[in-house]
Amino acid sequence: MNTSIFVGHAKPPANTVSCQMYTILSVVCEVDMETGVIVAAEFTVATDLAKQYLNRLLSGRNLNADEDAIVAELEQCYFSGTQKALIQCFRDMAKRYRAQAGGRPETPVEPAPPAA
Repeated sequence: MNTSIFVGHAKPPANTVSCQMYTILSVVCEVDMETGVIVAAEFTVATDLAKQYLNRLLSGRNLNADEDAIVAELEQCYFSGTQKALIQCFRDMAKRYRAQAGGRPETPVEPAPPAA
């Protein structure tokens, strides 16, 4: 596997627990550079439950095809004062991925079928 780490940042709102704990929110994603699939993800958020939920939301998703769908899920399923900041973190990370991935295809290439 050919993976790289991408990190996105945003400032949390002042009236949140996350702001009391962190001056900057971050998302860190390990991405398979051949496919664009997120292998693992971690957010700097206040609770372990939120960290686990966000990791499950991102892991296995394809940055080339699923970026807007991931943002929509965050808007529809993650209700917190830090929601917009987390979306900004994610968008920042995805932007860094796209800059590094360069001319990679927008959708993943289907793997060849196994030899018979």
